[in-house]
Amino acid sequence: MLVVPGLHLVDGMEKGVVNAYVWERPDGGLTLIDAGMPKDAAKILAFVQRLGLNRLDRIIVTHGDVDHVGGLAEVQAATAARVICHAVEKEVVEGRKPREMGRSPMARVYGPLVNAVSRTVLGYRPLAQVHELVLDKTFLAPEGFQVVHVPGHSPGQIALFEPKRGILIVGDALNNRDDRLGEPPRIATPLPDVARASIRKLAQLPNVQVIVFGHGVPITENAAQRLSAFAGSLPQ
Repeated sequence: MLVVPGLHLVDGMEKGVVNAYVWERPDGGLTLIDAGMPKDAAKILAFVQRLGLNRLDRIIVTHGDVDHVGGLAEVQAATAARVICHAVEKEVVEGRKPREMGRSPMARVYGPLVNAVSRTVLGYRPLAQVHELVLDKTFLAPEGFQVVHVPGHSPGQIALFEPKRGILIVGDALNNRDDRLGEPPRIATPLPDVARASIRKLAQLPNVQVIVFGHGVPITENAAQRLSAFAGSLPQ
């Protein structure tokens, strides 16, 4: 699905679970943003094949949740693409550090359970090596993206902003379920106050025209107004 010229939402991934995107770069290459669940790797590769699999040479990971990196190792092995993430998120993406969950008793049970199910039932295998690390305000020249560090849901989560056309890729900093903006799930968000601050940070970006989410449908109309109103509604 073409969201706007140059930005594709990968078709065929299980509806309502998670999104992945392909960005057609000015230099002719392709950049994948996130890699879905383990079973999504084949769907991502099939989608990219239609655009030219040999063009995919970069993968940006917004954060290390299994529904965003589940297919990463398989896609990277098939394409030899360079993998990019925030420096703080590197050990999680490489499977050397567990993903920190929320602070509730249920969250403390949920984290190990997700990890066990991901590896034993879903067949998740972490990426061996991240190739490039970024920080807040890093400019990714091949894509034309500015990195925006948006912690709270995870320590090293990033959003990506293309300022020329106002395209904002938010990962799980917020979601758009049933056409209603929402905070990241509390059970998987260790620092909800920081997550809200990250949403307010995104709302300060200039001239946002399009917002795409890890979960939910893209917003292509009144994006800045909707983001600003949602950020303003959050408790301080």
